[in-house]
Amino acid sequence: AEYGVEPDQIKQAAISEYAHSRGLLSELNNMKTEIEDLQVKLKVLRKYRKLKVYGEELKALSGSAAKKYRKEYSAELTEYGQIRTKVLELYPSGHIPTVESLDKKINALIQERSLKDQQFREADKRARDLADAQRTIEEFLRQERNEQQQERKRKKNGDLE
Repeated sequence: AEYGVEPDQIKQAAISEYAHSRGLLSELNNMKTEIEDLQVKLKVLRKYRKLKVYGEELKALSGSAAKKYRKEYSAELTEYGQIRTKVLELYPSGHIPTVESLDKKINALIQERSLKDQQFREADKRARDLADAQRTIEEFLRQERNEQQQERKRKKNGDLE
């Protein structure tokens, strides 16, 4: 009765707790995927922020100054073009979050996942404990039945003699 469950309710409680723990595990896996996805986006946004200055500088120039700038910063501008395309693929609406807001969202999800992980561990332990208790009860009842059968056989054999 460690979990406030009566012996005749242990099997159902174990099944219920197992289902609950699997639901939490599924949520944890979804959160992990979401965090990883956001971390990829954050990496792209940080790179975009770093390279954006080259694109903005080029926009401010014209004529020979722009040509010279393109030649001088060709690699950076190429990389900026690629990362800008990637950002637009990730955010087709054009609503691009700030690095800081994305970082906050990731940290909040990590904290939420940590709490959910603790809930999962508790539910998983409870499910295993209840399953162990169920096995112990079943083994005890099996032994009781065997002993009763042996006793009946002894009495029956004793009656025959």
